[in-house]
Amino acid sequence: MLRHITVRDFAIIDNLEVDLGPGMTALTGETGAGKSILIDVIGLLLGDRADIGGVRDGSAQADLSADFELRPDHPASDWLREQALTDPADGGDGSSVLLRRVITAHGKSRAWVNGSPVTMAQLKTLGQWLVDIHGQHAHQQFLQRHAQRALLDGFVDAGLLDRVAAAYRAVQTAEQRLEAARARLSNAEDRIDLLRFQTTEITELAPNTGEYAEIAAEQTLLAHASEVLTALQAAHETIDADAGLDQGFGQVLAGLHEATRHDQRIAPIVELLESARIQTQEAGDQLRRLADDIEINPRRLEEVDRRIGLYLRLARKHRIEPDELVDLLATMETELAELEAGDAALGNLEQEVAEARSAYDSAASVLTDARRKAAKKLDAAITGALQELGMAGGKFRVDLQTLPDDVAPHGRDRIEFMVAANPGSASQPLARVASGGELSRIGLALQVLASAEQSVDTLIFDEVDSGISGAVAEVVGRKLRALGDRYQVLCVTHLPQVAAQAHQQLQVTKLRSRNQTRTTITALDPPARVEALARLLGGATLTERSLAHAREMLESTSNTMSPENP
Repeated sequence: MLRHITVRDFAIIDNLEVDLGPGMTALTGETGAGKSILIDVIGLLLGDRADIGGVRDGSAQADLSADFELRPDHPASDWLREQALTDPADGGDGSSVLLRRVITAHGKSRAWVNGSPVTMAQLKTLGQWLVDIHGQHAHQQFLQRHAQRALLDGFVDAGLLDRVAAAYRAVQTAEQRLEAARARLSNAEDRIDLLRFQTTEITELAPNTGEYAEIAAEQTLLAHASEVLTALQAAHETIDADAGLDQGFGQVLAGLHEATRHDQRIAPIVELLESARIQTQEAGDQLRRLADDIEINPRRLEEVDRRIGLYLRLARKHRIEPDELVDLLATMETELAELEAGDAALGNLEQEVAEARSAYDSAASVLTDARRKAAKKLDAAITGALQELGMAGGKFRVDLQTLPDDVAPHGRDRIEFMVAANPGSASQPLARVASGGELSRIGLALQVLASAEQSVDTLIFDEVDSGISGAVAEVVGRKLRALGDRYQVLCVTHLPQVAAQAHQQLQVTKLRSRNQTRTTITALDPPARVEALARLLGGATLTERSLAHAREMLESTSNTMSPENP
């Protein structure tokens, strides 16, 4: 439930705070006072596109916020917990949500949920579970078949729609695979010949994973073996030929050992010389061993050069790195096997398409049956509502035609709303027979009925009662009030018959001074409601008759007390 709205510097609002309660709340006021501005604010807080023109003239930014209280099983609570956007103040259980949006005069926009920054996509996702807004021209959408289908599907198990959509995607995937296979097979002969030649060529090389790097390193050693061997032998011979080196080291060390007895500072030098003698001996041994291991092998070098040349030639031909030839061969062999399988593979794919279509047929058939049942209920409900809304004898019917050859994500049904506006007249499509007033009544009946199936707690009707008056307006008011017994309903209206049915009434007033214009919203107590309704009934001048009529309207609704939370 929407509990509180705060608006700073938006449109003609400078500073406004509105408390909202359960049940039905009517927003009334003069034309142009700004009744729909509050609806615009809520829309922006739910993720609507922002317009820099919404910022109040002379202000740097508009600051909007709304506070919602959520029931324990509300779907938005789970989403808040999943997104780590719960309010620590309520224990993090997702029982409340504070939305805030700031729009700058330069067009930038930022949003927060419970104090954490969010994207517009997140705001829209959350908003769809919080509020359902019906605009003053919403009935026009019901002239479009896709909107008619969507409204009917609101009375169908959503799981059926999901299954049909999933089955449709499966059909699309299977058909795309089949078409791709057919396209490949259409020039299969040429492709097979090419693949056979290419795989034979690479198979003759018989590349192994990691081999190219190994033989490249081996080639380097073989190509420079003579040079390396000469250097090793020369170094070893020099060390080995200097026979006096070890003897000289021995004499030097013997003399230094004797000197150490008299001067300990010589001891570290002795250790260095001992280490140098040992390391020199070890280096000579290692040089000899390395020289023994090096083999000058022109034949092996020739073999390695030839194999590297094959690697490089095939790699250049296929425009890949030499070490990628192994993977390329595997890919080619797989494709060749599929192409050579030919009709067998195609037959398997055709079977997959047939199975996917069969699954789609089954899911679409179940959806059609559910839609037919929902259509009968909708026929009866809307036809009954038309009688109450001043269209005596009018009949409403959902025309549902199943197109067997169609495969669509929403099923195979073509849905169109049909209306017989007068007794004895034939049903015709809604777009063809409904006058402006009739369309308003039918659209209102559809909106009210659709709202009764919503999972959101707050429903907003923005002047959806335009085009009606008198007794019909009273019926509309009663229907909106009935919705208010189950949901929080906010209704912008200019009709006293509708406003009188509300559990509470807010008056929107435009105040003008020499330098500025601003809008205020005031919660009306019973005496003030009487005056507001009297002005709606009789204009700016209050009379005893209009006041008495207003009192009578309020008394007839027994609406002087706010209801318990519905």
